[in-house]
Amino acid sequence: MSFKLYVLEATLPQFIAGTLVTLQYTLVAVVLAIIWGILIGSLTYKRIPVLSRLCRWYVTFFRETPLLVQIYVIFYGLPQLNLLLSAATCGVMALVLNDGAFIAEIIRGGLQSIETGQLDAAASLGFSPLQTWQYFLLPQAWKKVTESIIGMISIILKDTSLLALITIVELTAVAQKVNAQRFEPTTAFLTAGTLYLLMFLCLEGIKKLVMRRRRYEPTGS
Repeated sequence: MSFKLYVLEATLPQFIAGTLVTLQYTLVAVVLAIIWGILIGSLTYKRIPVLSRLCRWYVTFFRETPLLVQIYVIFYGLPQLNLLLSAATCGVMALVLNDGAFIAEIIRGGLQSIETGQLDAAASLGFSPLQTWQYFLLPQAWKKVTESIIGMISIILKDTSLLALITIVELTAVAQKVNAQRFEPTTAFLTAGTLYLLMFLCLEGIKKLVMRRRRYEPTGS
């Protein structure tokens, strides 16, 4: 089996469409997973009775079980409870719950790395607990974990390939379809792999720009 350029030329619009779908799911999942991860990571850090324990159980479950299993549980399990959701909603929900659990641990680690003396200093300046959280803790934690969060974006990008298994026609699903129609697995999957690599390299470029800009920011900003 060899790479067939004429197959690529004939199916390129399908691959472009699949790539756009992959980017759409990645963007939505990244935004929601970061918001969800900040919420869960903050609750875990605060050590609120019962609530923090529930958050830790959630994080453990979604970090230690396969994403594919979680996708199947949501996609096939919720209809058994009369919760009928679209494949798109199920896919995004699975990505957010799974990757949000990893982001929550990153956020919690960032919060724990902040010196506790800063909380006392903020209180002595008259800041409320919420203001301390908003103006001191979260901004500092975010700066510490930015690189790790950007790393999670590339993981979420790759995770979207599993959505092909619940009928979502993203990039991997397009490759499967092209292979089924043309019987050219090398061309189909090598093209998909190349497009994933290009998207990853773009993310790496953004990551380098962000980290370079971060190095020139004044200390303490």
